[in-house]
Amino acid sequence: MCCVDAMGEVTVKEEDVPFFAEVTAGGRITIPEEIRKIFDIKDGDYLLCRIKIVKRRSRD
Repeated sequence: MCCVDAMGEVTVKEEDVPFFAEVTAGGRITIPEEIRKIFDIKDGDYLLCRIKIVKRRSRD
C-alpha cells in the first residue's frame, strides 16, 4: 500500500486504504484529512467506496 523511500518520503498507491468513519446527519461521512491530503482529494472529486459496517448504533 505504501513505502518509504531513501529520503524518508512516504508514497501511497491508489489501492484500498482503510479508515473508520461515522455516518452523520444526512447520511454523510467524513474522509479523514490525512487521507484527503495523501490522495489530493478535493471537493467535487468522485470516489469509489466500499462499505463494511463494523458497529451499529443502538436503536432505542
